[in-house]
Amino acid sequence: MSVNRREIIDETYLTFCEAEGNQHIASRYAIQKIIELLRRFKPDSVLEVGLGIGSISGTILRVFDDKNLKLYGTENNQFCLEALKNNLGEDYKSLNIYSDLKAIKGNVKFDLVIVDGGDTNLEIIKNKISDNGIIIIEGDRKNQLKLLKEYFPDHLYVHSISKRKNLEMAPFPSKNWEGGVKLIFINPNFKQKIYWLREKFQTKMRYSYRALRA
Repeated sequence: MSVNRREIIDETYLTFCEAEGNQHIASRYAIQKIIELLRRFKPDSVLEVGLGIGSISGTILRVFDDKNLKLYGTENNQFCLEALKNNLGEDYKSLNIYSDLKAIKGNVKFDLVIVDGGDTNLEIIKNKISDNGIIIIEGDRKNQLKLLKEYFPDHLYVHSISKRKNLEMAPFPSKNWEGGVKLIFINPNFKQKIYWLREKFQTKMRYSYRALRA
């Protein structure tokens, strides 16, 4: 990841750490991983299920400022909807917002889906994701993970974790490891399989690193 891109991510993350409702933002590692996946696989369209106050979508729009990436999201919480306007500024105009997954009509297909909210109608994703789509689950969300793995029986799955602790200014305990992401490659092509293998190895190494510092 280039220095400039990392600086944008870090600066944006610190801004969201100070925002009202910051207890619900994504981890710094999760955001960096999402940006990495976007850079590597170059999806044309991205859906975030549960926009919250915009820590993920806001960072994506700042990093990919050429406007070629089509970014969609769902959110129905009034506080979050107002926060999105304030936190994203001019970038807010580039975000296509729906109340929930059911509200997304038409034949639009998403190359990458980020699950970052509590929507339970995840079966809809089966008809809204492209053939080699990638699903990223931010946070724990065990029930949603179970459902999505069942919906895509040919998937490859890996839990990508960090070996860094939370920043002091983050709204999470600084003694805890930064939260990771769960990756589901629903019908992996060769490039995705190679990435999956690398992530499996790195996750194993990071668990060993954590154990040594427990």
